[in-house]
Amino acid sequence: MSTINPSDPTPAYLQIADVLRRRIADGDLPDGAALPSVRSLVDEFGTAQGTVRQALDQLKSEGLVVARQGSGVFVRRPRRLRRMGSTRHLRSRRPPATAPLEAEAAAQSFQRSSELTEVASVSAPKEVAERLGVPDGTNVVRRSYVLSIDGEVAQTARSYFTHALVDGTTLAEHVQPANGTHAYLAEDLGVALDVAVEELVARMPTPHETVALRLVPGTPVVELVRTIYDETEKPVEVTIFLFAADRHSFAYVVPID
Repeated sequence: MSTINPSDPTPAYLQIADVLRRRIADGDLPDGAALPSVRSLVDEFGTAQGTVRQALDQLKSEGLVVARQGSGVFVRRPRRLRRMGSTRHLRSRRPPATAPLEAEAAAQSFQRSSELTEVASVSAPKEVAERLGVPDGTNVVRRSYVLSIDGEVAQTARSYFTHALVDGTTLAEHVQPANGTHAYLAEDLGVALDVAVEELVARMPTPHETVALRLVPGTPVVELVRTIYDETEKPVEVTIFLFAADRHSFAYVVPID
């Protein structure tokens, strides 16, 4: 029987949450497993129902468990798609007409799909205008996507291009190039893509983002702003990704001097 340590200054509900968190981390309570009932936890820890419910609420706020009406509380540990900073290792075995990130997902036994939801001319947000090197308020072409992993929404993306670059091309239309945007830029528009700079920020989502990504309460997001440059160091594309943090991890290859 687990007990509350009365000499520990940590509140009782956090002590209970710590025990349950360790059981989840150790695999004693695997993904999808039902937590013991409130009555069982009351008996185990020798505390009040209110204290146990506070502990469960703490784990819910961390995104580790989810309550199902009439069924109980269940462990929620979704698998994460590992996003590599480079996908060069996939090029030789990537099927034709398959985008790099789709190939990366498939290599990890995930099914990743994207839906182009909008193509519009909009006033460039300040951070986008700065990165594209255009004056604030300049109209640019925005292409918006919703991306899913194994059929569940896990990411959104908004890509921005100058009108000078994409007017009169497929990228200004509600059409997705067969081999992906970057292949289209390079092969059809003759843009010599060179490097991408990525900036990541982890934060809590806005209410709108929580709905868009269908996030469980307590789930943070990772906002990634990627700027792609051509071989003359001119910015070509700015994309703002929003990842559900419980569905992704990030790995980068960093050179060592």
